[in-house]
Amino acid sequence: MVYKKANPRAKVFGPYVEAGAMWDTVRTLRKVFPMRQRAKPLFKDRPCMNYHIGLCLAPCQKYVEAEPYDRMVRQVEMFLSGRQTEVVDEMKREMESLSEELRFEEAAKLRDRLKSLYTVIEKQQVFFQNRRVCQDIIAQAHTEKMLAVCLMKVREGKLIASETVTLPLLDKTNWDEAYDAFIEQYYTSCEDIAIPSEVLLAHKSQDMDLLRDFLTQKAGSNVKVLVPQRGGKTDLIEMAEKNAKQTLTRVLTEEDQESAQVERILTSLKEGLGIDRLPQRIECFDISNIQGTDNVASMVVFEKARPKKSDYRMFKIKSVEGEPNDFASMKEAVGRRYSRILNEGKPFPDLIIIDGGKGQLGAAMEALSEIGLVGPKFKTEKFAICGLAKRQEEVYFPGNSIPVYLPRRSEALLLMQHVRDEAHRFALTYHRKLRAKRVVSSKLDALKGLGAKRRKILIDHFGSFDKIKKASLDDILSVSGIPEKLARTVYDFVRSDGKVAESPLDEDAEMQGASAEVQDEIAEEKDELGEPEELEEELEEEDLEAKDDRQEG
Repeated sequence: MVYKKANPRAKVFGPYVEAGAMWDTVRTLRKVFPMRQRAKPLFKDRPCMNYHIGLCLAPCQKYVEAEPYDRMVRQVEMFLSGRQTEVVDEMKREMESLSEELRFEEAAKLRDRLKSLYTVIEKQQVFFQNRRVCQDIIAQAHTEKMLAVCLMKVREGKLIASETVTLPLLDKTNWDEAYDAFIEQYYTSCEDIAIPSEVLLAHKSQDMDLLRDFLTQKAGSNVKVLVPQRGGKTDLIEMAEKNAKQTLTRVLTEEDQESAQVERILTSLKEGLGIDRLPQRIECFDISNIQGTDNVASMVVFEKARPKKSDYRMFKIKSVEGEPNDFASMKEAVGRRYSRILNEGKPFPDLIIIDGGKGQLGAAMEALSEIGLVGPKFKTEKFAICGLAKRQEEVYFPGNSIPVYLPRRSEALLLMQHVRDEAHRFALTYHRKLRAKRVVSSKLDALKGLGAKRRKILIDHFGSFDKIKKASLDDILSVSGIPEKLARTVYDFVRSDGKVAESPLDEDAEMQGASAEVQDEIAEEKDELGEPEELEEELEEEDLEAKDDRQEG
């Protein structure tokens, strides 16, 4: 599955406006057409489990000849293009040919695949006896805040897909503008083979002539764009409108129920903690380190009781080195976060949760006091703040040594635990990433001629020493900023578990006696590669940036 076509040579089918419909199609195709699922074999000398459960023919182990496998791939392409009748006819001819050649076992397998394919096709509603009918039907339903667009696809006279997508209507956005934008975006991302011969619209688009010309040019044949007013085509429009209305009603009902549930939980938390404001936005801090090394702090954000991962932040602790000091680490992270908010005039959260007891909370209050956010008697006017201790789930407030206990099974406590656990998970993920990079870096330190900059390039590209060790020579050669001679030396070095430490540049007299860093810089000048850009560290698991000082906030 891709969100955009990155490889211009790849064949892409869709787009699917609903992920569920896309995965249904994938599951069906895997049963009927057992193609390989991996770009590279999982094992060198045997097939993976997909072969044993009948979901792959193991072309990686050459268990199937190229010609029949290529034919199956072509049939999948035809199926996804809506040419299902052609696929069935071709499979029938192939089955009959196998029977005539007395290859009954293969013919029986093909017969079973045909049965599965018939099951899928029979579910598709027949709209027209004329198999040449190829249409897209687009209709909508809307309220002031939401638009639902239904797209029905008719291919070879059969309804092969009906998908409905809901779009929020932002302030001052008219539904017809969003409707036109959806149509434009959908057909812009469509492959040429997915363009129908006719598009039926429930409402006239502002740029119908432009849309018609665009689709005609893209399809390479005449495409009609119509707004039916009478006849059988209006029945299709009415069906699409009915689907859109039903989806819109369901989504709005679910949203109302969810909003009521969130309001109830936040009100329960507000009353349980005895704070003045409804905690619509919650920020939570946690510390992670091992004996003071790779010391990091995390901050997670929940808005309306749901994670807002785009606002998550990471802090590399600079004030603590060598020995663990969670109090000083917490003070630094909280101070850096809210001094930046204060300077930039951004809104504060409704509730700040500190993962820990009285000590961590006291450190956070000290940081807030130093930047002028704490008044007399530990009063904070811009937000509420508390600490959540793990052992007994005790909630501590500034200036009060007696904890508050929320009911064990209450929704309020479950929300606080969820926020705290998410902060812990996020901190631990980043801490492990830093630790892994440090371990890789220390192993590569033994390689003479590999300076800090190129060492960082390798670490950022592969992520771990084991991955560098498993990489082929071509993989290392493909890394930007690593010259061929150095790549070969790295390849030999990692396969000898760090026992080979010869400089790849020893033959050059200019390198003699220079440090690894200087050698690295000279080599870069000679290779005319230039300085690699300093990239922001990314957390692969959450696809989030680990923010440095310039990004905190």
